[in-house]
Amino acid sequence: MAESIAHFAVKSIGMSRVNGRKPCTLLEAARHNLREIQAEQGAKGHIDPKRTRHNCIIAGPASSLEVQALANSLLAFVDTSKLKRDHCQAIEAVFSLPSGSPIDPANYFAQCSDWLARETMLPVLSAVVHHDEAAAHLHVLLLPVKEGRHVGGAPIARLELKRLRDSYFAKVAGPAGLKRDSAKVRGIVKQWAVAAVLRECEALGLPHAIGPLWAVLVAAIERDPTAAMLALQIDVNSIRPAAIPATRQLHPKAIGLADSPIGLESRGEEMQALSCVGLHQRTTTSETSEATETLPDRLSVAQAAQQRAIARHTPKPSLRPAAPAVRVGDDGTIRERDEYAHDLSAWD
Repeated sequence: MAESIAHFAVKSIGMSRVNGRKPCTLLEAARHNLREIQAEQGAKGHIDPKRTRHNCIIAGPASSLEVQALANSLLAFVDTSKLKRDHCQAIEAVFSLPSGSPIDPANYFAQCSDWLARETMLPVLSAVVHHDEAAAHLHVLLLPVKEGRHVGGAPIARLELKRLRDSYFAKVAGPAGLKRDSAKVRGIVKQWAVAAVLRECEALGLPHAIGPLWAVLVAAIERDPTAAMLALQIDVNSIRPAAIPATRQLHPKAIGLADSPIGLESRGEEMQALSCVGLHQRTTTSETSEATETLPDRLSVAQAAQQRAIARHTPKPSLRPAAPAVRVGDDGTIRERDEYAHDLSAWD
């Protein structure tokens, strides 16, 4: 039996082409879900028409035109004058069960539809279960209207989508016995994962057992080791090399900020080095103690420099030459001495 992994995905329905999106209207999405597009069925399509009769409508009308009419009736009470041509017409969620799963699809998908309506608080336009493809799955179309206004794609923004995923696996998929699909590993973690998988394969003797196919398997593992890690039950938290501690390592001689940059608070891993400008490596305990001991001296020097700077830029009062000193001699002669008089004998 296939691995019991739950699948949950959402997307916006509209005419936007941003980031390579494929334009789609609400009417077209409803036509696909209700199997009104004949070109999708038969030998050239991915739908088995012999099994289409097993599809089930959980909520909403039986035709795409009625789905569109339902949306229009709900939008009649909403101000749509400011909506753009490529606005979000609907939000579609897809829930899928793994092929061969023993879980009752009717009960499970009913729970999924009810949970989605409660969590998003959006009107459900259509909910259809498909049994005519490789795996049973549910399509739910929601109208992005809440509290009397059009909210667009806000209900599936990044943070809200994370909340929805956590809630889905906690309240629906988890209790049903399904596992959460692991995210793909990337960067240095991917390198560690590839190394861990290849070590396990070596231990199992796979290179000699499968012979020429070993190179093909290695190439697949290097592209994405996630499936191999799942099959070999390798925990992603155990693949870090023992010689590398869990905390981020900084370049010992990186050009950039020092240990305690003025005005920045130390926040551990949040202070990350850029590709070309890094952060100075953390000092050892002895170096930290020495720096602490000399901190008062550094502070006094900084304060003195600050005072000199203030004094240098403070306006000084204009200096006027002192009034000449006047002296009347015994003989009645008046003598003056100013800043230019250097003959002191005249005063004696």
